[in-house]
Amino acid sequence: MKKAVTATVTLAMEADKDTLAKIEKFVKKRGARKITYEIDENIIGGIIIQIGDVIFDGSLRSRLDNIKENV
Repeated sequence: MKKAVTATVTLAMEADKDTLAKIEKFVKKRGARKITYEIDENIIGGIIIQIGDVIFDGSLRSRLDNIKENV
């Protein structure tokens, strides 16, 4: 039996219904069947989605860290 893939979604704050619907569509398109949500104010803004071993990091914290490393 194939294990259900879970997506872990980290947001800086609660999301509205439209945003949650877009997230659900995104993760389901990539094979996730379950979604867990976490709030982490340390990412400042944006979103981090982990599906299995793949991480989609669109957080503001990550972008700022990248700028800092390249300056």
